[in-house]
Amino acid sequence: MFESLEELSAPLPERAPEWIDEYFGSLADEPWTSSDVLIEATDRPVGVGLLMSLAEVDPKTLCADETVTFAEQVERFAAFAAGFVAQARAQAMDRLVDGVGESAGPSSAKFVTPEMLASAELAAALRMAPRTITAQFEHADLLAGPMKPLRDAMLAGTISAGHTSAISRELLRLPAAADPTRSDQFTAQCERILSVVIPYATRHTPGESARRTRSLVIVEDPQGAAEEQRDAAEREHGVWLTPSEAGSCEITAALPIVHGMAIMDAINALAADEHFETSDGCVTAGQRRIAALTTLVLGDPGSVARIEGPVAEAKITAQVNVIVPLESLLKSDAGGAGGVVGGAAVSAEVVRDLVGAASTGSFIRRLVIDSTGCIVDAGRTRYAISDTQRHVITLRDGNCRFPGCSRAAAGCEIDHATSWSDGGGTDLDNLGALCKHHHQLKTHGGWSITLSQRSGRCTWRSPLGRVYEHEPPPLVPPARHSTVTSSEPPPF
Repeated sequence: MFESLEELSAPLPERAPEWIDEYFGSLADEPWTSSDVLIEATDRPVGVGLLMSLAEVDPKTLCADETVTFAEQVERFAAFAAGFVAQARAQAMDRLVDGVGESAGPSSAKFVTPEMLASAELAAALRMAPRTITAQFEHADLLAGPMKPLRDAMLAGTISAGHTSAISRELLRLPAAADPTRSDQFTAQCERILSVVIPYATRHTPGESARRTRSLVIVEDPQGAAEEQRDAAEREHGVWLTPSEAGSCEITAALPIVHGMAIMDAINALAADEHFETSDGCVTAGQRRIAALTTLVLGDPGSVARIEGPVAEAKITAQVNVIVPLESLLKSDAGGAGGVVGGAAVSAEVVRDLVGAASTGSFIRRLVIDSTGCIVDAGRTRYAISDTQRHVITLRDGNCRFPGCSRAAAGCEIDHATSWSDGGGTDLDNLGALCKHHHQLKTHGGWSITLSQRSGRCTWRSPLGRVYEHEPPPLVPPARHSTVTSSEPPPF
């Protein structure tokens, strides 16, 4: 790996016969094809040499499988380039701060800091807003300090800039991040969390990596996480109206996750009523939801025909599923955390407050998981999937279980990994949530699930013969001791 900015930014070698021989062998005797160069590129360490190899590849001459490999190698170099940019920014800002501080003179310190002068200089030179420059270099500074493992992973080409941004945003939720006197604690917490998250991120999307980080942040400091969530509620919660096109507007609400889920559950339940299905002006699902929301809030169906009954029923049947280990409910000092299905992880303290504050007008279903993180099997020896199985699978999978798909499991179909006709059973080991698109790919597109587990994990095989692993999001974060030195993902 490169040790200095000068070595990283050295100019590319000139295109000369000696350079060609060094990287690709003798082209005069037997010219290399793009496939040959791609094979060589996959074995090359990430860096400038990899870029030189990729520049010699013509993607139009590659087969389908080689095209995927080419895309993977391009992404590997892009990750390295993002890491290089972060490293260069941190190094450049350090030198620039020193330089402008020397040139400005001691009297300027009464009014401006060297960092302000450096940001202004760069903003003018790079034609960027000062606020943008400041944010970029603050992020680069974090990647040079407590979050350095993220920058190292980018320089190694193993995680993308998108992963790094998503993970770092969640790390900044740690209470110690905002307290300069706790910088050592923040660095130690980042080290523990990143030892788990970075290996996880090499196999998952930025969004999935962010959710895993968020859960570990709660485990690292449950009390601080509960306080941060309450502070965020005071700062961020509210309702806003924004006019859009003529005659339309957007209503945005930031509110507790359980209240939001209960409201959406009531809207969806009412929108599914046959009155909305058949009434004029409610053609799409979105229009039915708008009419349902208006009815729930104002008691007025608006342009929809008169509705009787569903409003009260929708309010009564609105429900939120809260998943939590039993010890988190019984122990005030439990290190684990709870989860609200369909939303962010919450601390055990918040879960206890939520369950304790439940009123008779709400339906909060508390689901207790075992020590392995799995909901109890509710399988049946028949083809038809029971309501209980559907409910358990929806909670377990969270989303469609095609790798990287974020479609909520509640809107997915329940699929037999091994079809019933081929001997597959109707139990949790063989069932999983798939959105309609990926269900069609599995049924008709040559994709197959070669291994399906009770926990929801599964292994996919593509039409090109490539193998992809899928791991569902954990129902609750792991116990606090699981975040230390081990690089293995939690068992669930």
